[in-house]
Amino acid sequence: MSEPIRPVSDHADRTRWDIQGLRAFAVLAVVIYHLWPNRVPGGFVGVDVFFVVSGYLITGHLLREQVRSGRIALAAFWARRAKRLLPGAALTLLATGTAVLVLVPSTLWGQYGRELIASTVYLQNWQLASDAVDYLASDNDPSPFQHFWSLSVEEQFYIALPVLLVVLAAVRRHARSGSRSASPVHTARLLLGTVVVLSLVWCVVETRTAPGIAYFSTATRAWEFALGGLAATLRTVPRAATPRGNGADRLRSGGAWLGVVMLVTALWTISPTTPYPGTAALLPVVGAGLVVLLGGSSGLTVLGRWAPVAALGRISYAVYLWHWPAVVLLPIVTGHPLGTRSKVVILVGSIALAALTTRFVEEPLRFSARVSALRPRRVALWGIASTLLVVALGASTLGALEVQQTQAAAYQRSLETGDVPCFGAAAGVGTADPCSDARLADVRVPAPAAAGTDDANRPACWSNTTPDLAVCRLGPATGYTKHIAAIGDSHNNALISAYAAIARERNWRIDVAGHIGCYLTTAEQQAPSDAYTASCNGWKQAALAWVRDHPDLDALVVTHAATKSPVIVPAGSTNDATVVDGLVGAWRNATDAGVPVIAIRDNPVAGNDTLDCLGRMTGPTTDVCDSPRAAALAAFDGSAEAVARLGHRAALVDLTDRYCTATTCPAVVGGVVVHRDPTHLTATFARTLAPSLGSALADALRTLGR
Repeated sequence: MSEPIRPVSDHADRTRWDIQGLRAFAVLAVVIYHLWPNRVPGGFVGVDVFFVVSGYLITGHLLREQVRSGRIALAAFWARRAKRLLPGAALTLLATGTAVLVLVPSTLWGQYGRELIASTVYLQNWQLASDAVDYLASDNDPSPFQHFWSLSVEEQFYIALPVLLVVLAAVRRHARSGSRSASPVHTARLLLGTVVVLSLVWCVVETRTAPGIAYFSTATRAWEFALGGLAATLRTVPRAATPRGNGADRLRSGGAWLGVVMLVTALWTISPTTPYPGTAALLPVVGAGLVVLLGGSSGLTVLGRWAPVAALGRISYAVYLWHWPAVVLLPIVTGHPLGTRSKVVILVGSIALAALTTRFVEEPLRFSARVSALRPRRVALWGIASTLLVVALGASTLGALEVQQTQAAAYQRSLETGDVPCFGAAAGVGTADPCSDARLADVRVPAPAAAGTDDANRPACWSNTTPDLAVCRLGPATGYTKHIAAIGDSHNNALISAYAAIARERNWRIDVAGHIGCYLTTAEQQAPSDAYTASCNGWKQAALAWVRDHPDLDALVVTHAATKSPVIVPAGSTNDATVVDGLVGAWRNATDAGVPVIAIRDNPVAGNDTLDCLGRMTGPTTDVCDSPRAAALAAFDGSAEAVARLGHRAALVDLTDRYCTATTCPAVVGGVVVHRDPTHLTATFARTLAPSLGSALADALRTLGR
């Protein structure tokens, strides 16, 4: 992804053809990994190869200038970088950003718009690192701009390295007082060696403690550039100072081919499950370092000069730019995962588009005499203008999303407070007398792009991954007519907006407590780790103890996700029996303390792409995004069977007729988007359930004699 070396003349070809071959290897590894990850599980190490090559070439360029003239012209250096990198990057970003606005559902505009802007200003790696530790963003789908993370790291290196070399040169001149000072090459070795040690140590530590950040962080990747830079300091030494002869040449050639073996080995010994970069990155990075240091005197030159390899190396930067947007956008456009035919189309199309970009955009600008004559200040102005243009495109994506969400929110407020009796669950789509209002025909609130964050849960009601019980109170502290507790997993807390409305409108006190993936059952739930299991079990014990300590409760309300955290079935039992036995065993802690149980049947689930489907929809809502009832309610809930086992001490609330008709479970009911993800309700729809849920709870309490 760095600047290729061109021959200085027809008679003195100084092109590092081995490095061109290394570029071809790197980009082909990355592209094949993105298209056929099972074939080359470690293909992503091609990015590390690019980092080493960039470190080698840029360090060598800067040191040659510093040795020759005694200084580094920062403005001229950055102007050359801009002429090399900006044309292709700006073209790709503009084309991809336009495609996002035209082809991508609005549910993805927020993420894509942010990443487009971050990529344009070369901060994409930090955007992705931030998302990696953000609970709400950690499950983001890959964006068509995600690959700009590596270009962002490179740009940050291009800024930091020359500045550090200039600063060290100034310090060296200032410290010179008649004594002989270190040469620029020796100073660079000290700097780069320090970076290698510190960055590599931090890389190993961060990979173990925060792998999401480690993968994208500049601090954990700096050693890869610095190692390539160290190789450049060794090749900067004059040839006369380097041993020559057949033995030395064979040693160099053997070292270069050893580097090739390390690179090829990395493709199949490293995989997405390998903690990375960490110590595993030493294999491809050291391998690439050996090639750039020793490959110029080996048979790799012949291989790199071979026309197909040389051509791919020449256009490698553009291939890297174009292939990933196609990988992300094509399935969105077609509505189907990539198949073999479409993958081949992407591979061939990316190479063809890259060749055109290189031939007609990049090289004409880079090697134009007119462009070369531009002063750095003028290049900077053109760079700023192109950056602002792309940023404006990203801002327009976010702006369009904001307008859509603002309009939907305003409409939602007017509907909730106005006289629209069929809004949301009030439509009663599965009842004997469903309600319909023509005003809701093309209403979809919250906006599909905002539905994913339409969650009324709050920290005071939520024990995320700790065994500590967090209980929040909804409704009055005193003077209430009923006191109930609602305890369960995230599906329980997804109903908080309904519980809050019921408490307010009926003068009830409702205490709410939830834990991620954990609910009241004596069955052992499947969990991702032993620590998670311990947290869940501790929380269950605390919740049941809390219920026993509150015998004044009129009822314990329970619900759980039927499709999450399945139970572990002991030998000789079945899944359904284990589910029911676990519920009954836990609920008896309440009924034995004199507190009856009201179980709410779990809500139906939606398809994985429901929000994206709604994001594409314009005009009146159709059934294209709906789910078949049989699929949406396929999971075994067990609540009805457990209630039957407990008899008069328990009651069931089943609101399925508020979600589903006899055949389908609509994605939009009464103008309200039902789900914020495949299994959780939007807070807006949950709020519209309040009248139905409140009435059902009141009926259940009367049945239970409360």
